[in-house]
Amino acid sequence: MVISAPGKMFLVTCLLFALCVSLFFVVVSMKKNEKILQRENFIRRGQSRQTEAGATNHWYFVVRDVDKIKAISDVRNIERASRIEKTATGFVVYGVDYEIVFDRVAVPSSEPEDYALALVKRRLYRWDAKPRSYDDKG
Repeated sequence: MVISAPGKMFLVTCLLFALCVSLFFVVVSMKKNEKILQRENFIRRGQSRQTEAGATNHWYFVVRDVDKIKAISDVRNIERASRIEKTATGFVVYGVDYEIVFDRVAVPSSEPEDYALALVKRRLYRWDAKPRSYDDKG
């Protein structure tokens, strides 16, 4: 059986299409698995208030308030925070395009220290800025 030139081109095209579709599904599943692993690591990082060394685990408070942070702002990917910096009043979580400030809450000395969400500051990009509306006077 001999396949003609247009038939060969059709088969090659079908194979390339099947390859592209399968590659698409592989990439999507890899991205989904990466996101799931990242989320699990983020949650595991904030499982307890104290680390093994007895220091305060600040990620605990971030994970505890992550739903509140997402509700009051449009910050995405909090789990990709670059660093946490202690301040005199609490601590600040620095991300690529946001800062989240937590203030220390006064608690009795027998209880572990507690922090409350104080401020979520997102970097404003040019495309996020809304044009100013002018009145009749200019």
